[in-house]
Amino acid sequence: MVSVAIVLLAPVIFGTANLDRKASAVPLEMFVSLIGIVLLTPVYQPEQNEELDDLVSSKSMSQTRVCLIRVLCAAAILTALIGLFCVYLGFRSCDVSLLSAAGTVANAVFLGSLGMMTAALSGSTVIAYMIPMVYYTLNYGMGARLGHYWLFSMSVEDYAPKAWLFLTGIALIAGSLAVKRLKRRFR
Repeated sequence: MVSVAIVLLAPVIFGTANLDRKASAVPLEMFVSLIGIVLLTPVYQPEQNEELDDLVSSKSMSQTRVCLIRVLCAAAILTALIGLFCVYLGFRSCDVSLLSAAGTVANAVFLGSLGMMTAALSGSTVIAYMIPMVYYTLNYGMGARLGHYWLFSMSVEDYAPKAWLFLTGIALIAGSLAVKRLKRRFR
């Protein structure tokens, strides 16, 4: 629900009519990509309750598989919402491309994976929300000095960092699933 609200608020906060490629990247990178934090960070939240964790652990399907299904569902919703917003921008005569949508997905996956890894390591969803938000804020001050990990590179028509962000996000998701599995095995 919060992710839908973010997408619906984007046109209110940012002008979304007749934008060129650089200008249309601004709402995508700086606002819509935040849905990754909302959708991916709480993947491990149900298992933070010990009783529920014990119940899920007793089932024949592994918790890793359950969490992977949650990740895939969140990624599908994330991609659909970003796609819908890009279609909306297209109807508003904005120059938005499939590459812009893919770059926004890369940002969202990276930010969400930072939260997932933090949740896997700390066991706290509250702390897990803070780390990607701190990194997001850091991007305003550091800018292009972050190199391949600069979130707002589409606004200067540099799409190369998006591949780094996406691949790192996938690696962090896989790593967080491995961390959760190891923590379960050694408790």
